[in-house]
Amino acid sequence: MTAIAAELDQKLQSFDAETAASVERLVRDILLQAEQKTKPAAPLPLAFWQKLRAEWGDEPFERPPQGEFEKREDW
Repeated sequence: MTAIAAELDQKLQSFDAETAASVERLVRDILLQAEQKTKPAAPLPLAFWQKLRAEWGDEPFERPPQGEFEKREDW
């Protein structure tokens, strides 16, 4: 058990039942948020890309010139 887990366990035991339950819910919510941030986003379905390509048509995609990079003074 890590130090934070031991400290949390000790604190939960010192709280009344209602406060302990509230803290547990908060911790579970935080853990769920952390898990969701580490999961990669689901890829878009193939049908999305097929529809996009059909709407785009046969016209090629070309990126226009981006111009010159702005030169700034050194600080």
